[in-house]
Amino acid sequence: MFSWIPNALTISRCVFAGLVLFGALKATGFDAVLAEAGMADLERQRSAALQQLWYQFTLLAFISGMLTDFLDGWAARTFKAESRFGVWLDPIADKLLVGAALITLSLALKTWLIYIPAALILARDVFMTWLRTRPEAAGVVAPSNLAKWKTAIEMMAITGLLLPMAMWPMPETVSEVGLLHWSRVYAALLVLGLWVAAALSLFTGGQYVMAIKGGGKR
Repeated sequence: MFSWIPNALTISRCVFAGLVLFGALKATGFDAVLAEAGMADLERQRSAALQQLWYQFTLLAFISGMLTDFLDGWAARTFKAESRFGVWLDPIADKLLVGAALITLSLALKTWLIYIPAALILARDVFMTWLRTRPEAAGVVAPSNLAKWKTAIEMMAITGLLLPMAMWPMPETVSEVGLLHWSRVYAALLVLGLWVAAALSLFTGGQYVMAIKGGGKR
């Protein structure tokens, strides 16, 4: 009776990924407006407030997507409703959600400290998605504990980087206060987390490739 719930949650995660990207595009669309010289203070404040609302929308969409990642696994176990479609779509939905969030951070922060780990994670995820479609990858699907740690670090870093943008208006230029207007230690820890997630992404991807070559599971 409830066997449709896990797949519905997984599909909803793909929808939330689209909403994250939509919110990011709407929020960053205000950058040019805020940078316009001679703008009245009232208009600038209104634009900054609208930008902040779109970042709040983006953060809520990302958190909602993360919740579906937990709930679909719980529902599949509870209702004994695991399916081949769910096994195939679940990692793709995860990668779409993370990819949308990384694009959001890159558009908002405009720094190589985000560009590089985001590019590495995205490239690895695209490669892994393609690799899992190969016949030789059949049966090599179980994620390792290290891959789960990678996902947890990735999610925490992304959430932490999105949070200040949702809580406070963005500065007019990133250079005014370094990497945004947060505590430098806070920002540094979160960016470090993203780099660690990128390193683990490459390492676990390598494990997967070696497992395929060896004909075994990770």
